[in-house]
Amino acid sequence: MLAPVRTAVKDVLRLREITRVLTKHGFKAVARRLGAEEEVEDTDAFEGPQSLIGEDHDEAAVRFRRVLEELGPTFVKLGQIMSTRPDIMPPAFINELKHLQDRVPPLPFETVKEAIEENLGKPMPELFKEVNEKPIGAASIGQVHRAKTHEGDEVVIKIQRPGIAEVIRSDLDILYYLARILEATIEEVELYTPTAIVKEFEKAILSELDFRLEARNIQEFGQNFGEVVEVSTPKVYEALSNDRIMTLEFIDAIKLSELESGSDRAKRVLNTLLDAMVKMVLDDGFFHGDPHPGNILVREDDTLVFIDFGLVGRLSAAQQDDLILLIVSVLTGDVEGISRTLLRMGSPVGRVNLRAFKADVVRIRDEYLLSNLSDINVSQFVTECTTAAQAHKIRLNPNYAVLTKAAATIEGIMRFLDPNLDIMAIGMPYASDLAKRRFTAKKIAQGAMTSAMGLSSFLTQVPQQLDQVLMDLEGGNLTIEVKNQAIDEVGKHLNTLGTRLFLGIMAAGLSICAAILLAPHDFKVMDVSIGMVLGVLLAGIATLFFWWALSWHVVGSGSGNKLKLGPIMRLIRRE
Repeated sequence: MLAPVRTAVKDVLRLREITRVLTKHGFKAVARRLGAEEEVEDTDAFEGPQSLIGEDHDEAAVRFRRVLEELGPTFVKLGQIMSTRPDIMPPAFINELKHLQDRVPPLPFETVKEAIEENLGKPMPELFKEVNEKPIGAASIGQVHRAKTHEGDEVVIKIQRPGIAEVIRSDLDILYYLARILEATIEEVELYTPTAIVKEFEKAILSELDFRLEARNIQEFGQNFGEVVEVSTPKVYEALSNDRIMTLEFIDAIKLSELESGSDRAKRVLNTLLDAMVKMVLDDGFFHGDPHPGNILVREDDTLVFIDFGLVGRLSAAQQDDLILLIVSVLTGDVEGISRTLLRMGSPVGRVNLRAFKADVVRIRDEYLLSNLSDINVSQFVTECTTAAQAHKIRLNPNYAVLTKAAATIEGIMRFLDPNLDIMAIGMPYASDLAKRRFTAKKIAQGAMTSAMGLSSFLTQVPQQLDQVLMDLEGGNLTIEVKNQAIDEVGKHLNTLGTRLFLGIMAAGLSICAAILLAPHDFKVMDVSIGMVLGVLLAGIATLFFWWALSWHVVGSGSGNKLKLGPIMRLIRRE
Protein backbone atom coordinates (compact mmCIF):
# COMPACT_ATOMS: atom_id res chain seq x y z
CA MET A 1 0.00 0.00 0.00
CA LEU A 2 2.89 2.35 0.69
CA ALA A 3 4.48 1.65 -2.73
CA PRO A 4 2.19 4.06 -4.66
CA VAL A 5 2.83 6.77 -2.07
CA ARG A 6 6.60 6.29 -2.31
CA THR A 7 6.36 6.37 -6.10
CA ALA A 8 4.22 9.52 -6.06
CA VAL A 9 6.71 11.25 -3.77
CA LYS A 10 9.55 10.22 -6.09
CA ASP A 11 7.64 11.58 -9.08
CA VAL A 12 7.02 14.91 -7.32
CA LEU A 13 10.69 15.17 -6.39
CA ARG A 14 11.67 14.29 -9.96
CA LEU A 15 9.31 16.97 -11.28
CA ARG A 16 10.93 19.53 -8.97
CA GLU A 17 14.32 18.42 -10.28
CA ILE A 18 13.12 18.95 -13.86
CA THR A 19 11.89 22.46 -13.07
CA ARG A 20 15.21 23.24 -11.37
CA VAL A 21 17.18 22.12 -14.45
CA LEU A 22 14.87 24.05 -16.80
CA THR A 23 15.31 27.20 -14.72
CA LYS A 24 19.07 26.68 -14.55
CA HIS A 25 19.31 26.64 -18.34
CA GLY A 26 17.06 29.64 -18.95
CA PHE A 27 13.65 28.07 -19.55
CA LYS A 28 11.88 29.94 -16.75
CA ALA A 29 8.63 30.30 -18.70
CA VAL A 30 8.45 26.53 -19.12
CA ALA A 31 9.18 26.02 -15.40
CA ARG A 32 6.31 28.36 -14.52
CA ARG A 33 4.00 26.24 -16.64
CA LEU A 34 4.94 23.27 -14.46
CA GLY A 35 3.68 25.05 -11.38
CA ALA A 36 7.11 25.89 -10.00
CA GLU A 37 6.67 29.62 -9.52
CA GLU A 38 8.33 29.51 -6.11
CA GLU A 39 11.53 28.29 -7.72
CA VAL A 40 11.57 30.91 -10.47
CA GLU A 41 12.62 34.44 -9.70
CA ASP A 42 11.16 36.00 -12.85
CA THR A 43 7.38 35.54 -12.69
CA ASP A 44 6.32 37.84 -15.53
CA ALA A 45 3.09 36.86 -17.25
CA PHE A 46 3.31 34.36 -20.09
CA GLU A 47 3.09 36.35 -23.32
CA GLY A 48 3.32 33.70 -26.03
CA PRO A 49 5.23 30.70 -27.38
CA GLN A 50 8.31 32.82 -28.12
CA SER A 51 8.84 33.49 -24.40
CA LEU A 52 9.23 29.75 -23.82
CA ILE A 53 12.56 29.56 -25.65
CA GLY A 54 13.73 33.12 -26.27
CA GLU A 55 14.55 35.07 -29.41
CA ASP A 56 17.72 33.20 -30.46
CA HIS A 57 16.73 29.70 -31.63
CA ASP A 58 20.33 28.54 -32.08
CA GLU A 59 21.24 29.51 -28.52
CA ALA A 60 17.98 28.03 -27.19
CA ALA A 61 18.74 24.75 -28.98
CA VAL A 62 22.08 24.50 -27.17
CA ARG A 63 20.40 25.12 -23.82
CA PHE A 64 17.72 22.55 -24.62
CA ARG A 65 20.36 19.94 -25.45
CA ARG A 66 22.10 20.62 -22.12
CA VAL A 67 18.79 20.22 -20.27
CA LEU A 68 18.24 16.79 -21.81
CA GLU A 69 21.78 15.66 -21.06
CA GLU A 70 21.51 16.74 -17.42
CA LEU A 71 18.14 15.04 -16.94
CA GLY A 72 19.53 11.66 -17.89
CA PRO A 73 18.85 8.56 -20.03
CA THR A 74 15.14 8.95 -20.78
CA PHE A 75 15.46 12.55 -21.89
CA VAL A 76 18.64 11.86 -23.87
CA LYS A 77 16.82 9.11 -25.76
CA LEU A 78 13.85 11.44 -26.31
CA GLY A 79 16.20 14.05 -27.75
CA GLN A 80 17.85 11.50 -30.02
CA ILE A 81 14.48 10.44 -31.39
CA MET A 82 13.35 14.07 -31.74
CA SER A 83 16.47 14.69 -33.83
CA THR A 84 14.96 12.31 -36.41
CA ARG A 85 11.73 14.35 -36.61
CA PRO A 86 12.20 17.44 -38.83
CA ASP A 87 8.40 17.52 -39.12
CA ILE A 88 8.02 18.59 -35.48
CA MET A 89 11.34 20.24 -34.56
CA PRO A 90 12.89 23.44 -35.98
CA PRO A 91 16.13 22.96 -37.98
CA ALA A 92 18.27 24.65 -35.27
CA PHE A 93 17.06 22.12 -32.68
CA ILE A 94 17.48 19.18 -35.07
CA ASN A 95 21.11 20.10 -35.73
CA GLU A 96 21.89 20.54 -32.03
CA LEU A 97 20.13 17.37 -30.86
CA LYS A 98 22.34 15.35 -33.21
CA HIS A 99 25.18 16.10 -30.77
CA LEU A 100 23.43 14.51 -27.79
CA GLN A 101 25.68 12.07 -25.97
CA ASP A 102 25.04 9.38 -23.39
CA ARG A 103 27.46 10.57 -20.72
CA VAL A 104 27.29 7.59 -18.38
CA PRO A 105 30.11 5.82 -16.54
CA PRO A 106 30.56 2.11 -17.34
CA LEU A 107 29.06 -0.46 -14.99
CA PRO A 108 31.46 -2.33 -12.70
CA PHE A 109 32.17 -5.81 -14.05
CA GLU A 110 30.75 -7.40 -10.91
CA THR A 111 27.40 -5.73 -11.69
CA VAL A 112 27.62 -6.96 -15.28
CA LYS A 113 28.34 -10.51 -14.08
CA GLU A 114 25.37 -10.44 -11.70
CA ALA A 115 23.07 -9.16 -14.46
CA ILE A 116 24.15 -11.89 -16.87
CA GLU A 117 23.73 -14.65 -14.30
CA GLU A 118 20.39 -13.34 -13.01
CA ASN A 119 18.86 -12.99 -16.48
CA LEU A 120 20.23 -16.15 -18.07
CA GLY A 121 19.80 -18.29 -14.95
CA LYS A 122 23.26 -19.87 -14.80
CA PRO A 123 26.72 -19.03 -13.45
CA MET A 124 28.68 -17.06 -16.02
CA PRO A 125 31.42 -19.73 -16.43
CA GLU A 126 28.71 -22.13 -17.62
CA LEU A 127 27.42 -19.63 -20.14
CA PHE A 128 30.65 -18.29 -21.64
CA LYS A 129 34.19 -19.56 -21.89
CA GLU A 130 35.49 -16.07 -21.17
CA VAL A 131 34.17 -12.50 -20.93
CA ASN A 132 36.36 -9.44 -21.36
CA GLU A 133 35.96 -7.27 -18.25
CA LYS A 134 36.60 -4.03 -20.16
CA PRO A 135 33.49 -2.84 -22.04
CA ILE A 136 33.77 -1.90 -25.70
CA GLY A 137 30.79 0.43 -25.37
CA ALA A 138 28.67 2.01 -22.62
CA ALA A 139 25.43 3.91 -23.14
CA SER A 140 22.42 4.95 -21.07
CA ILE A 141 20.47 1.75 -21.64
CA GLY A 142 23.07 -0.93 -22.30
CA GLN A 143 26.72 -1.87 -22.06
CA VAL A 144 28.63 -4.13 -24.46
CA HIS A 145 31.42 -6.63 -23.69
CA ARG A 146 33.36 -8.99 -25.92
CA ALA A 147 33.23 -12.68 -25.01
CA LYS A 148 33.84 -16.20 -26.30
CA THR A 149 31.41 -19.12 -26.19
CA HIS A 150 32.36 -22.64 -25.11
CA GLU A 151 32.23 -23.60 -28.82
CA GLY A 152 34.95 -21.00 -29.51
CA ASP A 153 32.75 -18.41 -31.24
CA GLU A 154 33.72 -14.75 -30.83
CA VAL A 155 30.66 -12.83 -29.62
CA VAL A 156 29.56 -9.56 -28.04
CA ILE A 157 27.15 -9.36 -25.08
CA LYS A 158 24.77 -6.42 -24.74
CA ILE A 159 23.65 -6.04 -21.11
CA GLN A 160 20.78 -3.79 -20.02
CA ARG A 161 21.61 -1.52 -17.11
CA PRO A 162 19.91 -2.82 -13.92
CA GLY A 163 17.01 -0.59 -12.83
CA ILE A 164 16.97 1.50 -16.02
CA ALA A 165 13.49 0.25 -16.98
CA GLU A 166 11.97 1.59 -13.74
CA VAL A 167 13.67 4.97 -14.19
CA ILE A 168 12.40 5.27 -17.75
CA ARG A 169 8.82 4.34 -16.82
CA SER A 170 8.82 6.97 -14.07
CA ASP A 171 10.10 9.62 -16.47
CA LEU A 172 7.49 8.60 -19.05
CA ASP A 173 4.69 9.37 -16.56
CA ILE A 174 6.20 12.82 -16.01
CA LEU A 175 6.58 13.38 -19.77
CA TYR A 176 2.88 12.69 -20.23
CA TYR A 177 2.18 15.27 -17.52
CA LEU A 178 4.39 17.85 -19.29
CA ALA A 179 2.78 17.10 -22.67
CA ARG A 180 -0.72 17.64 -21.30
CA ILE A 181 0.35 20.95 -19.79
CA LEU A 182 1.57 22.12 -23.21
CA GLU A 183 -1.63 21.01 -24.92
CA ALA A 184 -3.80 22.69 -22.30
CA THR A 185 -1.97 26.01 -22.26
CA ILE A 186 -0.47 26.66 -25.71
CA GLU A 187 -2.73 26.85 -28.74
CA GLU A 188 0.10 26.52 -31.28
CA VAL A 189 0.96 22.95 -30.29
CA GLU A 190 -2.13 21.54 -32.03
CA LEU A 191 -0.09 20.48 -35.05
CA TYR A 192 2.62 18.83 -32.97
CA THR A 193 0.38 16.92 -30.49
CA PRO A 194 2.90 16.52 -27.62
CA THR A 195 0.91 13.67 -26.06
CA ALA A 196 1.06 11.72 -29.33
CA ILE A 197 4.81 12.38 -29.53
CA VAL A 198 5.31 11.06 -26.00
CA LYS A 199 3.15 8.06 -26.82
CA GLU A 200 5.26 7.35 -29.89
CA PHE A 201 8.43 7.83 -27.81
CA GLU A 202 7.08 5.48 -25.14
CA LYS A 203 6.52 2.80 -27.75
CA ALA A 204 10.01 3.30 -29.19
CA ILE A 205 11.93 3.34 -25.91
CA LEU A 206 10.01 0.45 -24.34
CA SER A 207 10.73 -1.53 -27.49
CA GLU A 208 14.40 -0.66 -27.08
CA LEU A 209 14.26 -2.01 -23.52
CA ASP A 210 13.16 -5.39 -24.89
CA PHE A 211 16.22 -6.85 -26.60
CA ARG A 212 14.07 -9.63 -28.07
CA LEU A 213 12.45 -7.09 -30.40
CA GLU A 214 15.83 -5.91 -31.65
CA ALA A 215 16.86 -9.54 -32.14
CA ARG A 216 13.74 -10.11 -34.26
CA ASN A 217 14.53 -6.98 -36.30
CA ILE A 218 18.02 -8.33 -36.99
CA GLN A 219 16.62 -11.70 -38.04
CA GLU A 220 13.97 -10.13 -40.29
CA PHE A 221 16.58 -7.94 -41.98
CA GLY A 222 18.81 -11.01 -42.45
CA GLN A 223 15.96 -12.93 -44.09
CA ASN A 224 15.18 -10.03 -46.44
CA PHE A 225 18.81 -9.99 -47.58
CA GLY A 226 19.26 -13.76 -47.49
CA GLU A 227 20.00 -13.88 -51.23
CA VAL A 228 22.15 -10.72 -51.30
CA VAL A 229 25.71 -11.86 -50.61
CA GLU A 230 27.04 -8.28 -50.35
CA VAL A 231 24.88 -7.42 -47.30
CA SER A 232 24.50 -9.25 -43.98
CA THR A 233 23.74 -8.91 -40.26
CA PRO A 234 25.28 -10.48 -37.12
CA LYS A 235 24.04 -13.89 -35.97
CA VAL A 236 21.86 -13.81 -32.84
CA TYR A 237 22.63 -16.47 -30.21
CA GLU A 238 19.09 -17.07 -28.96
CA ALA A 239 20.12 -19.52 -26.20
CA LEU A 240 22.28 -16.77 -24.70
CA SER A 241 19.74 -13.94 -25.12
CA ASN A 242 16.50 -12.72 -23.58
CA ASP A 243 14.71 -9.41 -23.09
CA ARG A 244 17.62 -7.87 -21.13
CA ILE A 245 20.65 -9.72 -22.50
CA MET A 246 21.53 -10.12 -26.17
CA THR A 247 24.46 -12.13 -27.49
CA LEU A 248 25.54 -11.46 -31.07
CA GLU A 249 28.25 -12.64 -33.42
CA PHE A 250 31.37 -10.48 -33.21
CA ILE A 251 32.00 -8.85 -36.60
CA ASP A 252 35.66 -8.57 -37.56
CA ALA A 253 35.39 -5.53 -39.81
CA ILE A 254 36.10 -1.83 -40.05
CA LYS A 255 33.59 0.99 -39.74
CA LEU A 256 32.37 2.58 -42.95
CA SER A 257 33.95 5.87 -41.88
CA GLU A 258 37.40 4.23 -41.87
CA LEU A 259 37.39 3.76 -45.65
CA GLU A 260 39.56 6.08 -47.72
CA SER A 261 37.30 8.75 -49.14
CA GLY A 262 37.13 8.69 -52.95
CA SER A 263 39.02 5.39 -53.32
CA ASP A 264 37.90 2.66 -55.71
CA ARG A 265 36.93 0.51 -52.75
CA ALA A 266 34.80 3.32 -51.32
CA LYS A 267 32.97 3.68 -54.65
CA ARG A 268 32.27 -0.07 -54.79
CA VAL A 269 30.87 0.05 -51.27
CA LEU A 270 28.77 3.09 -52.25
CA ASN A 271 27.03 1.13 -55.03
CA THR A 272 26.30 -1.73 -52.63
CA LEU A 273 24.93 0.71 -50.04
CA LEU A 274 22.60 2.39 -52.55
CA ASP A 275 21.25 -0.94 -53.78
CA ALA A 276 20.67 -2.02 -50.16
CA MET A 277 18.78 1.18 -49.24
CA VAL A 278 16.52 0.98 -52.30
CA LYS A 279 15.74 -2.66 -51.52
CA MET A 280 15.05 -1.87 -47.85
CA VAL A 281 12.72 1.05 -48.50
CA LEU A 282 10.96 0.23 -51.76
CA ASP A 283 11.06 -3.58 -51.93
CA ASP A 284 10.89 -4.79 -48.32
CA GLY A 285 9.22 -1.79 -46.66
CA PHE A 286 11.49 -2.43 -43.65
CA PHE A 287 14.58 -0.26 -43.22
CA HIS A 288 17.34 0.56 -40.76
CA GLY A 289 16.31 3.78 -39.02
CA ASP A 290 19.79 4.97 -37.99
CA PRO A 291 22.32 3.96 -40.68
CA HIS A 292 25.19 6.18 -39.48
CA PRO A 293 28.79 5.10 -40.31
CA GLY A 294 29.23 3.43 -36.90
CA ASN A 295 26.28 1.13 -37.58
CA ILE A 296 27.58 -0.08 -40.95
CA LEU A 297 30.69 -2.27 -40.99
CA VAL A 298 32.78 -3.32 -43.99
CA ARG A 299 34.45 -6.73 -44.17
CA GLU A 300 37.65 -7.37 -46.09
CA ASP A 301 35.62 -8.67 -49.06
CA ASP A 302 33.62 -5.38 -49.10
CA THR A 303 30.52 -7.04 -47.63
CA LEU A 304 28.38 -4.56 -45.66
CA VAL A 305 27.19 -5.60 -42.20
CA PHE A 306 24.38 -3.58 -40.62
CA ILE A 307 24.26 -3.55 -36.80
CA ASP A 308 22.17 -1.92 -34.03
CA PHE A 309 18.52 -2.35 -35.04
CA GLY A 310 17.01 -0.54 -32.06
CA LEU A 311 15.39 1.97 -34.46
CA VAL A 312 13.74 0.68 -37.63
CA GLY A 313 11.08 2.00 -39.97
CA ARG A 314 8.29 0.36 -41.92
CA LEU A 315 6.34 1.44 -45.00
CA SER A 316 3.16 -0.10 -46.33
CA ALA A 317 2.74 -0.88 -50.03
CA ALA A 318 0.62 2.27 -50.44
CA GLN A 319 3.28 4.38 -48.70
CA GLN A 320 5.95 2.89 -50.96
CA ASP A 321 3.88 3.85 -54.03
CA ASP A 322 3.45 7.39 -52.68
CA LEU A 323 7.18 7.64 -52.11
CA ILE A 324 7.91 6.48 -55.67
CA LEU A 325 5.46 9.05 -57.04
CA LEU A 326 7.11 11.77 -54.96
CA ILE A 327 10.59 10.85 -56.22
CA VAL A 328 9.42 10.81 -59.85
CA SER A 329 7.56 14.12 -59.39
CA VAL A 330 10.64 15.74 -57.83
CA LEU A 331 12.95 14.58 -60.61
CA THR A 332 10.54 15.79 -63.30
CA GLY A 333 9.80 19.07 -61.50
CA ASP A 334 6.06 18.31 -61.38
CA VAL A 335 4.71 20.82 -58.84
CA GLU A 336 1.17 19.42 -58.98
CA GLY A 337 2.51 15.90 -58.41
CA ILE A 338 4.69 16.96 -55.47
CA SER A 339 1.83 18.88 -53.83
CA ARG A 340 -0.76 16.12 -54.25
CA THR A 341 1.63 13.42 -53.04
CA LEU A 342 2.70 15.37 -49.95
CA LEU A 343 -0.96 15.91 -49.08
CA ARG A 344 -1.65 12.20 -49.51
CA MET A 345 1.40 11.25 -47.42
CA GLY A 346 0.29 13.45 -44.53
CA SER A 347 -2.76 14.26 -42.44
CA PRO A 348 -3.97 17.87 -42.78
CA VAL A 349 -4.82 19.55 -39.46
CA GLY A 350 -7.52 22.02 -40.39
CA ARG A 351 -7.97 23.68 -43.76
CA VAL A 352 -5.01 23.73 -46.15
CA ASN A 353 -4.63 26.67 -48.52
CA LEU A 354 -3.66 24.71 -51.64
CA ARG A 355 -2.68 27.80 -53.66
CA ALA A 356 -0.26 28.98 -50.96
CA PHE A 357 1.09 25.46 -50.47
CA LYS A 358 1.77 25.03 -54.21
CA ALA A 359 3.46 28.44 -54.25
CA ASP A 360 5.85 27.20 -51.55
CA VAL A 361 6.51 24.02 -53.54
CA VAL A 362 7.30 26.12 -56.64
CA ARG A 363 9.71 28.25 -54.60
CA ILE A 364 11.51 25.18 -53.25
CA ARG A 365 11.67 23.59 -56.70
CA ASP A 366 13.13 26.75 -58.25
CA GLU A 367 15.66 27.09 -55.45
CA TYR A 368 16.94 23.52 -55.56
CA LEU A 369 15.99 21.72 -58.77
CA LEU A 370 16.64 24.48 -61.31
CA SER A 371 20.22 25.04 -60.11
CA ASN A 372 23.21 22.81 -60.76
CA LEU A 373 21.67 19.39 -60.19
CA SER A 374 25.01 17.80 -59.36
CA ASP A 375 25.34 20.11 -56.35
CA ILE A 376 21.81 19.62 -55.02
CA ASN A 377 21.62 19.19 -51.26
CA VAL A 378 19.00 16.46 -50.94
CA SER A 379 18.83 16.73 -47.15
CA GLN A 380 18.17 20.47 -47.29
CA PHE A 381 15.61 19.99 -50.04
CA VAL A 382 13.71 17.39 -48.01
CA THR A 383 13.90 19.61 -44.91
CA GLU A 384 12.43 22.54 -46.87
CA CYS A 385 9.57 20.37 -48.16
CA THR A 386 8.88 19.11 -44.64
CA THR A 387 8.95 22.65 -43.25
CA ALA A 388 6.53 23.80 -45.95
CA ALA A 389 4.14 20.96 -45.11
CA GLN A 390 4.43 21.82 -41.43
CA ALA A 391 3.77 25.51 -42.08
CA HIS A 392 0.55 24.60 -43.90
CA LYS A 393 -0.60 22.28 -41.09
CA ILE A 394 0.11 18.99 -42.83
CA ARG A 395 1.26 16.39 -40.31
CA LEU A 396 3.47 13.71 -41.91
CA ASN A 397 3.42 10.05 -40.91
CA PRO A 398 6.19 9.31 -38.32
CA ASN A 399 7.62 6.58 -40.55
CA TYR A 400 8.40 9.20 -43.21
CA ALA A 401 10.23 11.23 -40.57
CA VAL A 402 12.43 8.23 -39.70
CA LEU A 403 13.03 7.70 -43.43
CA THR A 404 13.94 11.37 -43.89
CA LYS A 405 16.55 11.12 -41.14
CA ALA A 406 17.93 7.88 -42.61
CA ALA A 407 18.08 9.41 -46.10
CA ALA A 408 19.94 12.48 -44.81
CA THR A 409 22.46 10.22 -43.05
CA ILE A 410 22.93 8.11 -46.19
CA GLU A 411 23.49 11.23 -48.30
CA GLY A 412 26.28 12.31 -45.95
CA ILE A 413 27.87 8.86 -46.23
CA MET A 414 27.58 8.96 -50.03
CA ARG A 415 29.35 12.32 -50.25
CA PHE A 416 32.08 11.00 -47.94
CA LEU A 417 32.61 7.86 -50.02
CA ASP A 418 32.69 9.83 -53.27
CA PRO A 419 33.29 13.60 -52.80
CA ASN A 420 32.66 14.21 -56.52
CA LEU A 421 29.35 12.39 -56.47
CA ASP A 422 26.63 13.66 -58.81
CA ILE A 423 23.48 12.86 -56.83
CA MET A 424 21.12 13.29 -59.77
CA ALA A 425 23.26 11.28 -62.20
CA ILE A 426 23.53 8.33 -59.84
CA GLY A 427 19.86 8.59 -58.87
CA MET A 428 18.31 8.73 -62.34
CA PRO A 429 18.74 4.99 -63.16
CA TYR A 430 17.06 4.13 -59.86
CA ALA A 431 14.25 6.62 -60.57
CA SER A 432 13.75 5.13 -64.04
CA ASP A 433 13.40 1.65 -62.57
CA LEU A 434 11.00 2.95 -59.93
CA ALA A 435 8.82 4.66 -62.55
CA LYS A 436 8.67 1.48 -64.64
CA ARG A 437 7.69 -0.51 -61.57
CA ARG A 438 5.05 2.01 -60.50
CA PHE A 439 3.45 2.39 -63.90
CA THR A 440 3.40 -1.21 -65.10
CA ALA A 441 0.36 -2.29 -67.10
CA LYS A 442 -0.67 -4.61 -64.28
CA LYS A 443 -0.65 -1.84 -61.65
CA ILE A 444 -2.48 0.59 -63.95
CA ALA A 445 -5.13 -2.05 -64.64
CA GLN A 446 -5.44 -2.78 -60.91
CA GLY A 447 -5.80 0.92 -60.15
CA ALA A 448 -8.44 1.35 -62.89
CA MET A 449 -10.39 -1.66 -61.59
CA THR A 450 -10.27 -0.37 -58.00
CA SER A 451 -11.47 3.08 -59.11
CA ALA A 452 -14.26 1.56 -61.22
CA MET A 453 -15.45 -0.55 -58.30
CA GLY A 454 -15.37 2.46 -55.98
CA LEU A 455 -17.35 4.55 -58.47
CA SER A 456 -19.90 1.75 -58.92
CA SER A 457 -20.36 1.49 -55.14
CA PHE A 458 -20.73 5.27 -54.89
CA LEU A 459 -23.39 5.43 -57.62
CA THR A 460 -25.29 2.55 -55.99
CA GLN A 461 -25.27 3.93 -52.45
CA VAL A 462 -25.97 7.63 -53.10
CA PRO A 463 -29.64 7.19 -54.16
CA GLN A 464 -30.30 5.00 -51.10
CA GLN A 465 -28.65 7.50 -48.74
CA LEU A 466 -30.48 10.44 -50.36
CA ASP A 467 -33.77 8.56 -50.03
CA GLN A 468 -33.02 7.99 -46.31
CA VAL A 469 -32.34 11.71 -45.79
CA LEU A 470 -35.67 12.64 -47.46
CA MET A 471 -37.55 10.10 -45.34
CA ASP A 472 -35.97 11.45 -42.13
CA LEU A 473 -36.87 14.98 -43.19
CA GLU A 474 -40.48 14.01 -43.93
CA GLY A 475 -40.84 12.06 -40.66
CA GLY A 476 -39.36 14.85 -38.55
CA ASN A 477 -36.36 12.75 -37.58
CA LEU A 478 -33.78 15.04 -39.15
CA THR A 479 -32.14 17.31 -36.59
CA ILE A 480 -29.49 19.99 -36.91
CA GLU A 481 -26.99 20.40 -34.11
CA VAL A 482 -25.46 23.83 -33.54
CA LYS A 483 -22.20 24.03 -31.62
CA ASN A 484 -20.86 27.06 -29.82
CA GLN A 485 -17.30 26.72 -28.56
CA ALA A 486 -17.74 29.32 -25.80
CA ILE A 487 -20.77 27.48 -24.40
CA ASP A 488 -19.00 24.11 -24.67
CA GLU A 489 -16.10 25.48 -22.65
CA VAL A 490 -18.43 26.36 -19.74
CA GLY A 491 -19.09 22.67 -19.08
CA LYS A 492 -15.38 21.88 -19.11
CA HIS A 493 -14.61 24.65 -16.62
CA LEU A 494 -17.46 23.56 -14.33
CA ASN A 495 -16.20 19.99 -14.55
CA THR A 496 -12.69 21.10 -13.58
CA LEU A 497 -14.01 23.29 -10.75
CA GLY A 498 -16.16 20.45 -9.39
CA THR A 499 -13.22 18.04 -9.49
CA ARG A 500 -11.01 20.55 -7.64
CA LEU A 501 -13.66 20.99 -4.96
CA PHE A 502 -14.28 17.24 -4.61
CA LEU A 503 -10.62 16.32 -4.31
CA GLY A 504 -10.00 19.19 -1.88
CA ILE A 505 -12.83 17.96 0.35
CA MET A 506 -11.49 14.40 0.15
CA ALA A 507 -8.00 15.52 1.18
CA ALA A 508 -9.39 17.57 4.08
CA GLY A 509 -11.64 14.69 5.16
CA LEU A 510 -8.77 12.23 5.20
CA SER A 511 -6.73 14.66 7.26
CA ILE A 512 -9.52 15.02 9.83
CA CYS A 513 -10.08 11.24 9.95
CA ALA A 514 -6.39 10.70 10.55
CA ALA A 515 -6.43 13.17 13.45
CA ILE A 516 -9.55 11.58 15.04
CA LEU A 517 -8.22 8.03 14.73
CA LEU A 518 -4.86 8.94 16.25
CA ALA A 519 -6.21 11.12 19.09
CA PRO A 520 -6.92 8.25 21.61
CA HIS A 521 -3.43 6.84 21.09
CA ASP A 522 -1.53 10.07 21.37
CA PHE A 523 1.63 10.32 23.43
CA LYS A 524 4.45 12.81 23.56
CA VAL A 525 8.17 12.66 23.14
CA MET A 526 10.05 15.68 24.48
CA ASP A 527 6.72 17.58 24.68
CA VAL A 528 6.07 16.92 20.99
CA SER A 529 2.76 15.21 20.16
CA ILE A 530 3.46 12.11 18.09
CA GLY A 531 -0.20 12.00 17.05
CA MET A 532 0.05 15.51 15.71
CA VAL A 533 3.20 14.65 13.73
CA LEU A 534 1.61 11.52 12.24
CA GLY A 535 -1.58 13.42 11.49
CA VAL A 536 0.30 16.14 9.64
CA LEU A 537 2.30 13.49 7.76
CA LEU A 538 -0.81 11.56 6.71
CA ALA A 539 -2.57 14.76 5.76
CA GLY A 540 0.38 15.71 3.62
CA ILE A 541 0.44 12.32 1.93
CA ALA A 542 -3.33 12.45 1.30
CA THR A 543 -3.10 15.94 -0.14
CA LEU A 544 -0.10 14.98 -2.28
CA PHE A 545 -1.84 11.92 -3.70
CA PHE A 546 -5.08 13.69 -4.55
CA TRP A 547 -3.41 16.74 -6.02
CA TRP A 548 -1.22 14.41 -8.05
CA ALA A 549 -4.38 12.77 -9.41
CA LEU A 550 -5.93 16.19 -9.94
CA SER A 551 -3.01 17.33 -12.08
CA TRP A 552 -3.78 14.62 -14.62
CA HIS A 553 -7.32 15.93 -14.86
CA VAL A 554 -6.60 19.64 -14.94
CA VAL A 555 -3.97 19.53 -17.67
CA GLY A 556 -6.24 17.35 -19.76
CA SER A 557 -9.33 19.47 -19.19
CA GLY A 558 -8.43 21.76 -22.06
CA SER A 559 -9.32 18.93 -24.46
CA GLY A 560 -12.48 17.99 -22.56
CA ASN A 561 -11.07 14.82 -20.98
CA LYS A 562 -12.57 13.39 -17.80
CA LEU A 563 -10.49 12.20 -14.89
CA LYS A 564 -8.65 9.11 -16.12
CA LEU A 565 -7.78 6.10 -14.02
CA GLY A 566 -4.96 4.97 -16.34
CA PRO A 567 -2.20 7.11 -14.76
CA ILE A 568 -3.32 6.14 -11.25
CA MET A 569 -3.34 2.42 -12.13
CA ARG A 570 0.13 2.74 -13.66
CA LEU A 571 1.27 4.45 -10.46
CA ILE A 572 -0.09 1.59 -8.32
CA ARG A 573 1.51 -1.08 -10.50
CA ARG A 574 4.88 0.68 -10.68
CA GLU A 575 7.19 0.00 -7.75
